[in-house]
Amino acid sequence: MKRVIIYILVLLAFSLAMNCDKKPVKGLKFGLSIANKDVDTNKDDKIDTIGYYMDDAGNYRLLYNELDRNLDGFSDLMIWVGSSAAPKKDAQIKEIVKIHEEEDEDYDGKVDILRWYLPNEFIALTQHDKDKDGYFETTTYYNFKKLPVRTEIDTNFDGRADRILWETKAELDTDFDGIPDSYTEAPTRLILEDNVQRKVGIKPLDKATSWFLNPALAPSEYRSIIGSGYF
Repeated sequence: MKRVIIYILVLLAFSLAMNCDKKPVKGLKFGLSIANKDVDTNKDDKIDTIGYYMDDAGNYRLLYNELDRNLDGFSDLMIWVGSSAAPKKDAQIKEIVKIHEEEDEDYDGKVDILRWYLPNEFIALTQHDKDKDGYFETTTYYNFKKLPVRTEIDTNFDGRADRILWETKAELDTDFDGIPDSYTEAPTRLILEDNVQRKVGIKPLDKATSWFLNPALAPSEYRSIIGSGYF
């Protein structure tokens, strides 16, 4: 949470700094060059953030932030931003919101996680490359409480999930035809993941009872903002 607050403050700081003493003008000038501004967010005399923006008098537009959080000289978090769809009434400065993030979480020079945002900082989904092969095989969906509720894994790299896991239930597509055909259940997510990996307690699945194919059947606490991923 502390890190998220710092990022938001950085975004607002860029917006405030670039809008200072500017008079609004009509129109968004086409073909502007992208400029950048260096920022030392923790005041240690080391640049850790670079903001990229289009600067037309009265129409400052922050586009992208690049962060070097461990100060090793390499980017490890990239944040694409836009303007809020519901700005505060009479706001003189555009409220900046996150749209997309790419993160190198272990600082090895490769992006591991992609995050896609909705308004009000809701995370719609994340995509994770857990085996470091460049393919983001694991997709996690979130609910309006900003909690992960469903994970989909593409184990054969065909672009479709063949393992779908909730907290206590998993559905599997064993023949990779895009339709779950079996399932297993467990009291906890940890045990569930182990059962799936070891193929324990696998039972045939009727399509009519599939949570993946029929999202309304899933308990409300397991329902994500976005549907199954196919619909």
